[in-house]
Order: sequence, then C-alpha cells, then structure tokens
Amino acid sequence: MLTSVSVSSQTFSGGEAALNAAFDFASRLKPGCHVLVAVSGGSDSLGLLAALCEAAEKLSRPDIRISAATVDHGLRAQSADEAETVARLCATRAIGHETLPWRGEKPATGLMAAARDARYRLLADHAARIGADVIAVAHTLDDQAETLEMRQARNPDPPVSGMAAETLLMGRIWTARPFLSVSREAIRDLLVARGVAWIDDPSNDNPRYERVRMRRSLGGAVATPGAEATMAGHIRRRLSEAAADLLVSSVRIQGAAAAEIDLEWSAANPDAARYLLKALTAVIGGETHGPGKAVLADILAMAEAPHGARMTAGRCLFERNRARLFTLRERRGLERIEVLPGTTRIWDGRWRIENRSRAVVEIGPAGIDGEPIEAFAALPPRLSKLARLTMPCAGQGALPGEVGISRILSPYQRYLPGFDLALANRLAEAFGLSPFPAPGYFGG
Repeated sequence: MLTSVSVSSQTFSGGEAALNAAFDFASRLKPGCHVLVAVSGGSDSLGLLAALCEAAEKLSRPDIRISAATVDHGLRAQSADEAETVARLCATRAIGHETLPWRGEKPATGLMAAARDARYRLLADHAARIGADVIAVAHTLDDQAETLEMRQARNPDPPVSGMAAETLLMGRIWTARPFLSVSREAIRDLLVARGVAWIDDPSNDNPRYERVRMRRSLGGAVATPGAEATMAGHIRRRLSEAAADLLVSSVRIQGAAAAEIDLEWSAANPDAARYLLKALTAVIGGETHGPGKAVLADILAMAEAPHGARMTAGRCLFERNRARLFTLRERRGLERIEVLPGTTRIWDGRWRIENRSRAVVEIGPAGIDGEPIEAFAALPPRLSKLARLTMPCAGQGALPGEVGISRILSPYQRYLPGFDLALANRLAEAFGLSPFPAPGYFGG
C-alpha cells in the first residue's frame, strides 16, 4: 500500500538525524565511489536513497555515483508493481535502477532466512556486474533494537551484539548500514518533508514472523539500543582482536583440518579463549555457528581432565593429549555428494569442490587406503588417521586437475560482520587462505 504525503510551507526538522547520518557517510566515501542502494520501496530504503542523493549534492560530490536495485522476492502479488514504482521514481531522478527477481521454488520452512540469503546474493551479483564499491542497506535504530532483543532471547551468552555497521557478503563486497543510529520516525519525517511517498509492506505487520512479534513487544522503545549496540560492537571487536592474537600464539593448524591448542592459552584472557574456541569449532566442524556457552564450558573443563580425555561437540572431536588439546572433524555425518560438470558445490561445510570435467564427480570422505598425509604427521598417530578419513576424496574416474578442492571458513562464507574481520583474517592465514578484503569504500 502506497502511503501518500503532502508538503506544507512548514519547515521540517524531524528528518535532520537521517540527513546527518547520510552526510557523515557520504563525506567519508573515497573519490569516485559507486554506491548501490538496496531499495524495496519502503520508507527506510527510500529515505536512505533520498538522503544519500541530497548529501552528495550538498557536499558538491558529483564523483559519487549512486545506483539502486530492488529485489522482487515474488512472495506477494503486488511485489512486481512495487518494484516498478521504485523504478519510476529512480527514473525521475536519473538514478540507475535494476529489478532483481528471486526465481525458483521457495522453501516451505525458513522462508525469511532463505529470502534474506537470496536478496543478498542477488545484490552482490548485481554489484559485481555494475562495478559498485559498496551496497548501502537501510537498517534503522528500530531494526537494531529488534535484533538485539531477538538475539538475547535466543542466546543470552555474551557478547550479544546487534547488526554490524558493515558486513562482507560472500567474501566479495561490503554492505554498509548508514542509518543504524536513525529511527524510522526520523526517516519518515524526512520523506514527508521532501514529499516522497513510500510503500507499506503488509508482511511487516504479520505476527507469523519473529521480528514483527518482537517489534510489537517493544512498542517502539528505541531510546537506548543505539548506544547499547555500539558498546556491544566495540566489545565484540576487541574480543575478536584478542582471539586473533591468541590464535597466533597458542594454536597450530594441521593440514587445514585439525587444531593443536596449547593448554595454557586461556589463562591470560578466558573470554578471548572462549571466543576463539567457538570460531575454531565452527570452522573445523563446517558449521556456520559455533557452540553455545554451556558446551564451550564443557570443552574447557574436559581440557583440564587427565591425558586421554575426549568429547564431541559441534561435529568435532576434542581430545586432551598431554599438555595439548586437539580438535578435528569427527567421522560421523560425512556426506557423499555429486557435483555436476562445470559446477561448484560445498562439501561438509568445509571444502569447495569445483568440477572442471565433463562428467559427474562423486565426492565423499577418504577411505583407509592411500598414503598418510604429510600435513598430519605432527598429530598423534590415531588422530592423524582420523583426520585423513575426514578429508574429501573424488570417486574413481576423476583425473588430476579435473576436480578443484579448496578450503572455506564456513562461519564467514556468507556473512562476515566487520567486528570479526581481525579473527577471520587470522583464521584464513592459519588455514592457508587469502585474507578477506577490507572495506575499501571510504577515503584515506
């Protein structure tokens, strides 16, 4: 539904917070920066587009190029018309615009998460096509408050942080959130002042969705979460940096599949040790998230047990061996997949498989045959054998060079929050990978 607005001769000042945030963001952009704004047609994204255009003009920054894109999820009958409405608005302002349809079957469960993944994938692909330097998305202070409450409800273990001001998508391009400190009310004040109508999405009032239920429970209470989220983000960034240092000083990665940890590692900074252990477990287990506080406590308690103590968690085996703690992928749940010719698939959340051949290739866990892997030679013999058995192996008929196998870091494969960049890059180095790209859209 389109919300109509009228403009009087009154001077509007309620939108100053939105304009100030846009000015701050635009003033720091590097020369010639190309910004792709994700615009749904709702008040938040239209406000971001309008504010950034106004900021670039008033800052005399004609070098800043602003484009827009609308993702049509195809979940409502009106979505195509709404995307066309955005396209017409952009055309009147000479802003390049593209509608990006989400095609294919939609899942019966987990629809919102699937829609989010599809949305960011489509935006990242489009940004690459047009050469954009950054994708600007219009999450607000209201969204931040809801996110904090939802994350605290699901997992109260500290540090509970909100959305990062910047996030790396698919290891390729950064998104920025210039409006995280701006309320939705202030954005709408700006649109009313500029005579810009917006579209109200009925799904934003559908109590089927967790965010809508949380929004109703908060009742618009967004007075403090900006400061709270900022502080939580600073804490998480410091933990990430401390964990990155701990990784270098106390952990040795073996064959991109196992970790050898000095048991003195947690004495100086227990919080950083837990943070690192959580990330390591996710990477080695091929999961997007590491274990929670209780499981981490169990692992650390086991590490204090006598030589030979062991446990499994997060698809990993943990074993105490003298003054060291070893962790590697457990053998259970290792799948077999088929990779079609000319395609790429992820195996076990740990390895990217590229089939360069003209035939279907089957990938599964390595068998007991074959030579020991030199990279695991420093592991205790039994763990060395287990590590080898959890490695990917192409089926018979695959020729050398026809199948590419490369390591991935599952927690950061799709989304890497800016406050975790330090740890992610140290992990990438430890696992023999190139560093993740730094945000490059701001000037020096």
